[in-house]
Amino acid sequence: MHRLRVLAKPYGVVKVDAAPKLMVISFRPNPPVDALRIIELVQKNRHIKLAGNDKLRIERDTPEPRDRAQLIRDVLRSLGTPKQTQTA
Repeated sequence: MHRLRVLAKPYGVVKVDAAPKLMVISFRPNPPVDALRIIELVQKNRHIKLAGNDKLRIERDTPEPRDRAQLIRDVLRSLGTPKQTQTA
């Protein structure tokens, strides 16, 4: 889980809920992710849906925790490389 947290942070992920049948990835406001990549991801995958402005719902029966973590990693990687945020 720690490796998943480290991977998710650059994408602006603030929380991941990973139940056996439903996973929710919550992003901070204005995450450094290309919005078009999110739209493409949702359009290509019937089991992934937008939930409001800041969440992705993944509806898939995934009983093993290791498999849920891998699915979340795959979803994040499919969003491409996070944009670099500029610091003042």
